[in-house]
Amino acid sequence: MVSTQQILQKRKRVSKKNKKSWRKHTEISDVEEFLQSRLREERTGGDPTAKENKDLFYIDKSDIFQTTKTKLASMKCHSELQIDTRVAPVVGRIGPSKKKKKKKKAPLLAPDMITSSSSEKKQGLYDIWGSQANVAEDTKRDPCLPPPVQARAGYKSSDTKLSAVELPHPGTSYNPTFNDHQDLLKDALEVEEKKEKAKLKATRDAAPPIEITEEDYIKEMSIGLNGAASEEEAEEGAGDEAEDQVKSAVRRDRKTRAQRNREKAEKLKAEELAKAKLEKQHLHQMNRIKAIQKEIKREEKEMSEQTALRQAKSLENETKPGKYGPGKFLGDDPEFVLPEEVSSSLRQMVNPANNVQERFTSLQKRNLIEVRRKVAPHRKYKLKTVEKWRKKLPEEIDELVKMKRKKKKIKVSE
Repeated sequence: MVSTQQILQKRKRVSKKNKKSWRKHTEISDVEEFLQSRLREERTGGDPTAKENKDLFYIDKSDIFQTTKTKLASMKCHSELQIDTRVAPVVGRIGPSKKKKKKKKAPLLAPDMITSSSSEKKQGLYDIWGSQANVAEDTKRDPCLPPPVQARAGYKSSDTKLSAVELPHPGTSYNPTFNDHQDLLKDALEVEEKKEKAKLKATRDAAPPIEITEEDYIKEMSIGLNGAASEEEAEEGAGDEAEDQVKSAVRRDRKTRAQRNREKAEKLKAEELAKAKLEKQHLHQMNRIKAIQKEIKREEKEMSEQTALRQAKSLENETKPGKYGPGKFLGDDPEFVLPEEVSSSLRQMVNPANNVQERFTSLQKRNLIEVRRKVAPHRKYKLKTVEKWRKKLPEEIDELVKMKRKKKKIKVSE
């Protein structure tokens, strides 16, 4: 607390214009003591003078000073009343003997007679080589042997629903029906048409060759020759624009009251017209409820068609090969034979298929290997050209010899 001597002392005139001087020349010890006392009370549970009796005191309801029946029974003075287990009880009537029956040993069975029931599994009498689905696994393994290899959590053999061996087209049979063979030829024709369209599109979309005429050439070469005249014209045009802006700024005067009233009336009229137009649109929509219902039905039909297409596309994507490499899976061409090559016997059948290629494409389709490109025949090294003098004329040989001598002289002089 502040003493009376400090109060009676003459206060010094000091500057308190900033925080530093304010803290230096201000007595805040009483405030700090008050805050410390408040913090102490919060730590110790608050000020006891401000609390009620129920918060300070409570009634002890524990059974420390109460004696229950169990505690009375456990007293030493009542031990004589308890039963002595060392004394055998008096038997009034002897009944049948309750001897323990001996367990019979399970008989040894043949392997074909053993089943995999739960009781027999506990006894260890089930066939470990049987074809039962729920055969207990041997959890006790030899610690000397390495643990079995387990597949990782994200391992999957293939993420496609295609079978390892697909059913061929019925038109590829050695003796197909006319309709099946025509369907196969139709599919092959569609594939070829798609290829031709892609080739035409690539050539059509290519940039056409640029034809430069003589006029274009002269125009391009003469750019920049008349630069001085064009600059003067640009400067004159900029000067005229600046004068027009100054004149327009001078002409701007303050609007009169009549002009402002006219603009206000026009604005109110435009708002009323817009409101009337909106009401008219609402009435028109109320009158064409049937047409709106038809539009809603048409939109719902279009949405259902789109969802059906989307679902069909998702089902198609389940059987499509994924993107696991830089290459794109183009698919294999359909295998077919012409009508004159179709035979009714296996001996005369022409087989255009390649089993190795078919297996390779099947692995790519089922995402077991990435899509790969055919490596074209190419040379890994650069060819070296050598001139054979024996195939040259004597005159050419003399010229070559002279050239070599000149080269040697030049090197020596250097």
